[in-house]
Amino acid sequence: MFELNPLNLPDASLQHLVMGVVTLVLGFIIGYASRQNIVRELESQLAIVKRNVEDCYRTPAVVVSSGNDEASVLNRISSRIHEIDFSRIGYASLTEADDLKEIVGVGPFLEKKLHAISIYTFRQIANFTGEDIDQVNDIIEFFPGRIQRDNWVGQAAQLAKKSNL
Repeated sequence: MFELNPLNLPDASLQHLVMGVVTLVLGFIIGYASRQNIVRELESQLAIVKRNVEDCYRTPAVVVSSGNDEASVLNRISSRIHEIDFSRIGYASLTEADDLKEIVGVGPFLEKKLHAISIYTFRQIANFTGEDIDQVNDIIEFFPGRIQRDNWVGQAAQLAKKSNL
């Protein structure tokens, strides 16, 4: 009686093709939107992790004392070496070390503290600026203003000239 087969319509193939394209486009849009949400979530998690890492760098490391107070102090001081601007004061190694105890106000333990932060020569101390003095003073846990009062920079400059002769 009735022959209503939709596949017999003249534009059935075209309709199927259009429905397929619409399905693909909708699937792409929905997939893209859901991926964007996932990307935003991952970026927020990454930002949190970065903040946590920065907080870890800012928090001083807790050093467990091994019973030797001098070793723990030197370990604590050497952990802050990255705060010093060696491009300004200069680099040196232990093989080039001067006897820093020749500077009035520098004793054996203070010399060890300076060595712990890679300050070995009179030339390095002579190159200190006011900012470097404050920074080193803080790092080696020395009495505030003592480096200026003892005139380490002037003494170191004279001793460096004398050692170069």
